[in-house]
Amino acid sequence: MTVTINRSDLKAVVRELMQEVLWELEQQMPDPDTGETLRPEIADYLRQPAEQKGPYHSLDDVKRELGLDE
Repeated sequence: MTVTINRSDLKAVVRELMQEVLWELEQQMPDPDTGETLRPEIADYLRQPAEQKGPYHSLDDVKRELGLDE
């Protein structure tokens, strides 16, 4: 029996299969934060709106500042 599939359909099948495999592997990995608690000052910081946390820097800005924009 021969099955014919076009390239885009094959890519979609492979992508879906990879996502499924990665999800299954992720479910088997231990959570490194199990048993850890979040410090109150970190929780407070995370609850703040973005505007209160300081200026936003894009990845491109940071790369440029660090000289990594090659």
